[in-house]
Amino acid sequence: MTNTMKWIEPIPKQSVSKTVMESIKKGIITGSIKPGEYLPSETELSERFGVGKSSVREAIKMLEALGYIEICKGNGSRVRTSVDSAIMNPLLFQLVLLNDGTQKELLEFRKTIEIAASIVAIDTVTQEDLHNLEQNIEKTRKLREVGQSTINEDYEFHQLIYESTHNQYLILIGKTIMELFYNSLEISNEQYGDRVLSDHERILEALKARDKKRIRIAIESSLKSWYNLALSSSNDANTE
Repeated sequence: MTNTMKWIEPIPKQSVSKTVMESIKKGIITGSIKPGEYLPSETELSERFGVGKSSVREAIKMLEALGYIEICKGNGSRVRTSVDSAIMNPLLFQLVLLNDGTQKELLEFRKTIEIAASIVAIDTVTQEDLHNLEQNIEKTRKLREVGQSTINEDYEFHQLIYESTHNQYLILIGKTIMELFYNSLEISNEQYGDRVLSDHERILEALKARDKKRIRIAIESSLKSWYNLALSSSNDANTE
């Protein structure tokens, strides 16, 4: 149990459980409470925050739902050390709620992150990473030849690029971005699968050559195609 309790302050009587939740979350984000570390007991939290146990209990449940902590029966609650795949990514949920923006804004968002990650990958990609990308493209090609869906391979290709950065922050945000755009990947792969495959081959060749200018051009071209072929029509519908 932590000896640093600076993140615990008395709580005003309004929105009590939410305020308790935010206080504990702040302690986790600032590192006052470390991953794997147990929170103080409900009784201690109740006394230190100056609130009822029911408010603390509700705050703990909210933090569990958000994926910050896990409840260990008989031992209390502790900060997670890994992300549970069964829990919805809070960032993804926030982006879904912001879905009233234009498709062009989504394009700019994806382009900014994807180009930045790919340029990082130029300096960090390993032979194993390149092999995995080559295998992905070969599998995509074979599936295209027999008329099968390649949406999962498209998703995997981009995730492999993010993983090639070996940067946990870029990998996580990359996964979030690709989940957000999954439906548009389905459209582009079903209707323009050969173009998608060609774009991926150019990106991989630029990565192999470790050419930052070339990979930027390849990604910009790929995303422009993705926008024109899979997003522009729905964007027009949203602006009518």
